[in-house]
Amino acid sequence: MTGESEEIHDVPYYEQTIREIKNGDEYVCMICTVEMDAACRMYACDKCYRVFDYDCVREWALKSTGKTLDKSWKCPNCYKVNHKVPPAGRSTCWCGKVVKPEVNELDPNSCGQTCNAKKCIHGCSKICHLGPHPECLIPVTVSCKCGKHTKQVPCSSSRKVGKHFNCGNVCGLLLPCGKHTCQKKCHTGFCGPCETEITSELPCYCGLETKKGIKCSSIKVVDYSKNSKGDKWIGVFACDKVRTLHYACGEHSYTETCQAPVSIDKSKPCPFSPKALHTCPCGRTALAELETPRKKCTDPIPTCENTCGKPLSCGKHKCPFTCHTGDCMDPCLIIEKKPCSCRSNNFLVPCQFHESPRCKIKCESNMSCRRHKCFKICCEGKPAAKVREKSLFLKKDRNDETLVEPQHICLKQCNKKLSCGIHDCTWKCHPGKCPPCLESDSNDLVCPCGKTCVPAPVRCGTKLPPCPHPCVKISQGPAPCGHRRGPHKCHPLEEECPPCTVQVTKKCRCHKQQNVLTLCMVSQDQVSCGTECGLPLANCHHKCRNKCHVSGQCDAKCNQICGLRRTSCAHKCKEKCHGKLPCPEKECKEKVAIYCDCNRRTKMVECGATLNNPSRAVTEKLPCDEECAKLKRHMELMEAFGMNDKLLTSKEKMESVVNVAKTFDDLGMPYSEICLNVYNYQTSWCSQIIEVFDKFLDDSTKISLHLKPMRAPQRQFVHELAAAYGLYSESQDPEPNRSVYLKKIKSQSKIPTISLKDASNVYQKFKVLQKERKQAHYESTVTKTLVNIEVQQTANDQTTYDGPNAILISGVGDKSRLDTLKPIAHEYLKYTLVKSPQYKYQSESKSVVIYPEDFENISLNAVKDMEKVIPFIKDSLENHLMATEVRMCKLLKDLTLA
Repeated sequence: MTGESEEIHDVPYYEQTIREIKNGDEYVCMICTVEMDAACRMYACDKCYRVFDYDCVREWALKSTGKTLDKSWKCPNCYKVNHKVPPAGRSTCWCGKVVKPEVNELDPNSCGQTCNAKKCIHGCSKICHLGPHPECLIPVTVSCKCGKHTKQVPCSSSRKVGKHFNCGNVCGLLLPCGKHTCQKKCHTGFCGPCETEITSELPCYCGLETKKGIKCSSIKVVDYSKNSKGDKWIGVFACDKVRTLHYACGEHSYTETCQAPVSIDKSKPCPFSPKALHTCPCGRTALAELETPRKKCTDPIPTCENTCGKPLSCGKHKCPFTCHTGDCMDPCLIIEKKPCSCRSNNFLVPCQFHESPRCKIKCESNMSCRRHKCFKICCEGKPAAKVREKSLFLKKDRNDETLVEPQHICLKQCNKKLSCGIHDCTWKCHPGKCPPCLESDSNDLVCPCGKTCVPAPVRCGTKLPPCPHPCVKISQGPAPCGHRRGPHKCHPLEEECPPCTVQVTKKCRCHKQQNVLTLCMVSQDQVSCGTECGLPLANCHHKCRNKCHVSGQCDAKCNQICGLRRTSCAHKCKEKCHGKLPCPEKECKEKVAIYCDCNRRTKMVECGATLNNPSRAVTEKLPCDEECAKLKRHMELMEAFGMNDKLLTSKEKMESVVNVAKTFDDLGMPYSEICLNVYNYQTSWCSQIIEVFDKFLDDSTKISLHLKPMRAPQRQFVHELAAAYGLYSESQDPEPNRSVYLKKIKSQSKIPTISLKDASNVYQKFKVLQKERKQAHYESTVTKTLVNIEVQQTANDQTTYDGPNAILISGVGDKSRLDTLKPIAHEYLKYTLVKSPQYKYQSESKSVVIYPEDFENISLNAVKDMEKVIPFIKDSLENHLMATEVRMCKLLKDLTLA
């Protein structure tokens, strides 16, 4: 066992990893903590060679890249930074040649092929493996730096040695000077300049100095030099001396530095001689044009009156003086206009003033942190800052200091409190939020009961999660009040336990109740019995309405309504309590009813009574309207039939008028015929709507009501019913959520005097009587056998007719009633000349058109038949409450009404 243990310790850790994965129960994934075996998909870090489950490390990388700015993630073991996320479902073998390799029990995750990793020109010769590649031992030939010798070394050693080695021999190649050889030992590249020193003395170009010990590469031969005696020499360097030489005239001189070839004294012609000088100093006027002739070089040079205009040494200006001899202005003193550093003002400065002038204006631009401002005088970055402040920056670019001018980079420290509220931000002053606090505590964070714990290290600002276990103080005895503590959860020590909630009896504040049931935590001065004080107030006739208070603490100032009876009318005073003073004489604002002469109309108005003016209920009346006249006519009819001897209800009045009424308007009903017809067909639903209307009018606190969404026919009934109740109605919201909004109208909204149920019964009796009257009328005027209608033409006469050619039935309602209408109309049309009657439903007008199949060529006899059956069709449909009007109409060729 000892030998086996030593053998295991001698194996590298990456090979030991393969052995543990082969066993299947020893190697654990560092992320999911599950044992790995040969069947797992694996991923290995290329630095520490730690093996992870492929899906685990991919999920780890995705979460990390979602939180980092540069989309990088780190190895959980060695923290190596990676930027490439493992692709989904693309796990490979160790060498990466095979995707999703087959299970290899002997060598897990190995494809069995040669690794062939390009660590050198030969590639790794080991079978697909985990861990570093072994050193390549294949011999390769390398040469020395000078290329004179070669030798063979292992390939792995050649990378350490390089392509060349140093043989140690002297180079010996001829140098560029052509005389000396290179004395460097085996080297690469050029030999370089000759470093050999010349020991003999060598002259300069002018021959005034000599020097010895000059390096061979520093010798520069330009040309032969000679003096006035004819002596020649070759100079090899330039000395520092300056020679003064004369022109040929002997009067003027010039200076010359050491150069080759050297000039000979009095060898150059004088530039001031009359033969050489032909113009004035500025060069614009010829000397021949001037009055003063020159005979020798020492004569003064005449000048003209022009500006000199020669370029000055600054290179920007020209000489402003009048034509002159000698040098021009140097240095340049011309004044020019320059802007200051912040470009706010312009200044006049001399040409030789190379710096920008400075004003005294503060910058006051925002720094990069957007918290501080720049207070520098005449700041160079102010123009760029103005452009930056007018630009829009994306949120991701707020911390990009490359977008801010260098002068306005804030270098102060942030020093804001971090999210933990304890530590300060150590970053440089920055915009946006500060980073999270990275401080941590090495102690566990434990709740008072010790059952909830956050293990160390505890990051700064971490809050302990709520502990679900009971507080430890429950088991430590009763509360200070003597009661047992109520059950509650564990809480921090700085927080007190919840107050005691045991029910006890205490004396109330006003001492009227001795045993008021309350909680133990309620203090004595907060116990209330809830009864009003009821003691008379000192300054008025009211009693104290404050509930249960300490004796003697009644209100000193009364805030109640007066409530005394007014002297001008029977209403009570609504003003604020005015003590024992008389009520103020103002117009009464109470509502009173005024009526018309017949007492049918009523309206609520303000009383308006004062000491000098009586109430409007006495002085004003409403005028009678058309409804009053109609009611008067009804009363006269009832009086004519002897029905005025006793008081009748609205139902009894209408039932008595049914026998004498000729039209629906004579009944004087508050409901429309549409409302009555819908109630007859949908009694239960209509009753529910009526019940809602009655509750709405009885509730004085509600002003408006919004009904639930409903279909168009139902909304029509609600609008008709609202008109009978005197309510304002309006359809709101788009389909299919369209509904009706109701609102009360002051002095108009009220419940009708007759219910819809009673009105429907009276209406049915009226329809029966009306039907009997029509039947009796038509029996006396029309023959019952419709086939014997007198005609002037034969039934087959096809004489065309250009008038009404169809029957229009209005007020049908829903399209579903068409199935009921067809057999009723066909019962009368089958005895006429109408061929194959067609039925078309008009959805917009909710009507039905009946027309013959050949309505374009209808005969006059067929039209007469249709006109004579219209009363019978109308009577039958009205009995079924399915139509409001039946008449002839003109149908066009495109089946539209004219």
